[in-house]
Amino acid sequence: MDSLKRANYKELPFSGVFFSIFHLMAEKTNNRILIMDDSLALLKVMSQTLVQHGYEVETATNGVLGLQKMETFRPGLVIIDIMMPEMDGYEATKKIRNAYPEANVVMFSAQPASVVEKMAFAAGADLFLQKPLREPVLLGIAKKYTTIEVSDEEEEHETVLHYEHDQPYIVHVRTCYFCGCDHVNFFVPRKEAFEESWECGLFPKYTPKEGFLRWDFLCTMVAVCPSCLFASYDINDFAVDPKHTSFPYSGDAKRILSRGITARKKMVNVENTETVFSNPNRDLQRVLESFLLAEKGGNGLVIGDKHGVYCDIGFYTTMYAVLRYAMTHDKIEYQNNLRESIELFSNQLKIQNTSRIIRAKTYYFLIALNMATGASIRANELKQELENFYRRIGGADDATFEERLWNERLLYIWKEGVNSDIVREF
Repeated sequence: MDSLKRANYKELPFSGVFFSIFHLMAEKTNNRILIMDDSLALLKVMSQTLVQHGYEVETATNGVLGLQKMETFRPGLVIIDIMMPEMDGYEATKKIRNAYPEANVVMFSAQPASVVEKMAFAAGADLFLQKPLREPVLLGIAKKYTTIEVSDEEEEHETVLHYEHDQPYIVHVRTCYFCGCDHVNFFVPRKEAFEESWECGLFPKYTPKEGFLRWDFLCTMVAVCPSCLFASYDINDFAVDPKHTSFPYSGDAKRILSRGITARKKMVNVENTETVFSNPNRDLQRVLESFLLAEKGGNGLVIGDKHGVYCDIGFYTTMYAVLRYAMTHDKIEYQNNLRESIELFSNQLKIQNTSRIIRAKTYYFLIALNMATGASIRANELKQELENFYRRIGGADDATFEERLWNERLLYIWKEGVNSDIVREF
């Protein structure tokens, strides 16, 4: 993994499984936003959304017109499409960086992130996002980079339950996007409470630090809506409160999942779940069911609405396989379940616009799973594929924190191996 080693990784702190682009620090400026895109329809939708939330918005259909408006409008945030006539987004971003260094620039494109992301950052972008931008993401970057005062009605209110000083997790109370239930308990580990390790290869282990209670994080890794049983380990799949339930996926995906509510209840043989899935001490059978629910629910999103959906589903099936093996010790079933996970992760690599972070995570699991199932030749082929990818883009020196994290984990298991039988002691 020589090209990965060239990234000069340093010791990496706890990350958990949750990561958001909005956790990074941003320099806030004024509340004026300029959008450059050659699609008039897209400009109309984006500007209307932002204006409704109190932002001043100007638009331009190419980089030349955009630079002219920069001089008079002086926006605090510029959102720029890459492919535009007369002057593309790269050139426009470079000129903005030289003339207006105080402006924040977010570039977006329908082209695969693996192709354009590095060039966007090289041009001077603060952030790169994949098209289409869902409304919550658009409003999120607007809030991140501007100084607009948010009204009480528009302010996002996240309820976090009281916790003791030695409690290793906090509970976020969220709203289900699918059925509107406003009491989904999402358990988030306190990063100061754990040491995280992926030494087992297929799943994380969390060792409590001194002064914190022990907690089996896997019991609550998947949050489950007590009403419709939609399940996910991504906190962004739930709204912060009932006022902010604009559905982040397409209407088709919502209809597919809504139709599946009865089926999901029958699948786990539960008529009335009440809050059993949100119990931090739920038993192994409920934990197995939660991952199964997440896998089946996630399948409704494979129509392309959610970034990295095959990677998510592959993770669910892997964890289900691990927990099932810990309970049954049936190695044949375990190996078959892991091979099913391999197929799902492989599907992720077939999607052209897979980002570098999702790609790194996908290769990690594909290589680990092939090592766990004894397919060492295939694992080596996948390692070579990843090496070739980094050679094509000029190395991993500009990798994001999470991308480096998954590559660091990969370097570890490639050196130390994957002990799949350790799951029996789980």
